[in-house]
Amino acid sequence: MPIKIIKNRTLPIGLDLGSRMIKMAQMRLVEGNFELLAAESVELPPNCRQDHGRRLTFTCDALRRMLAAGEFAGRKCILSLPASVTFLQHVRIPKLPPDQIAKVVQEEISGKLPYPVEEAVVRHIVAGDVLGDADPKQEVVAIAVSRSVLESYLTMASRARLDVVGVSVEACAIVECFARVMRRASDTARTTLFIDIGATSTQFVLAVGNKIVFARNLAAGGEKIDLALAKSMKITPQAAHGLRQDIASGNSSPQAEEELYRLLDRTLKGIADEMTQCLRYYESIFRNQGVDRAIFVGGQAYDKRLCQAIAQHLNLPAQIGDPLVRVARTNNAGAGLRLDWRQPQPAWAVAVGLSLGPSIAA
Repeated sequence: MPIKIIKNRTLPIGLDLGSRMIKMAQMRLVEGNFELLAAESVELPPNCRQDHGRRLTFTCDALRRMLAAGEFAGRKCILSLPASVTFLQHVRIPKLPPDQIAKVVQEEISGKLPYPVEEAVVRHIVAGDVLGDADPKQEVVAIAVSRSVLESYLTMASRARLDVVGVSVEACAIVECFARVMRRASDTARTTLFIDIGATSTQFVLAVGNKIVFARNLAAGGEKIDLALAKSMKITPQAAHGLRQDIASGNSSPQAEEELYRLLDRTLKGIADEMTQCLRYYESIFRNQGVDRAIFVGGQAYDKRLCQAIAQHLNLPAQIGDPLVRVARTNNAGAGLRLDWRQPQPAWAVAVGLSLGPSIAA
């Protein structure tokens, strides 16, 4: 019997539950090429961002509206939880058979979680073998979430009439998003740093090809930058955010841009110093795999000057990531978002990656 090759396939909806924005994107495979079928987004009101119950209620209603407004096919989805409720921790364990790693990882992170490990859903990624130790060891990225929090999001999605077929985290979705364009033999050996700067946190992810070798959630994002600028200029954080948006959209003079980033230099250096510590940890483990480049994604990546400043502190070549590079778009996909689809859309990396890739927990 000949092998049947499926050339056309609609993929699940990718549901990115960010700290400030909710995004939904759905991809499909058409004759071997990816196409954006539908995309919708909504901003979380300020009074919902820190209140779990309000967040769930608003998100449920918003998902129903987005499903009705968009051209989504079916109700199957893969979701990622907000970074604030996920826990990433690197652990070093003896080399073990794959079926024994999960138990040891749970033992290693017990006591390090803000809740008992028995109340957590724990998954892991084997980053690789550790060089230089007397006894063979493995570096493992542990990923945990409170079971009750996970179940609350799954229940919310079910009430929104979504069929959740998998759960992932932002770090995995970002790497999966760009894995489809890293198919050359040279790409599989390159180490890429993905920096996803969101509103409240930053995902710092290193991958060799499409394999994650380091991941950490840094507690600094756009809001911290706005607060620092507001303090320096003696204005409100909202006004500071508006000034940065003017720069990102090209509506500010070069002189004003230079002055603003002069005021932010100390803050950005502090953020870059945290990233440098992560790089040093990675290089101490994988000594023969230097970092080739940085790719910026997330909502803050629209500010090219911000990305350039951080890249300069890291001394790395960098670019703004486009999750929809060489992706076709149906006529109605994201029509209501008022985005210039001719430009990179780095904020959509997680939602697109969720639609494209496997989950870490079904």
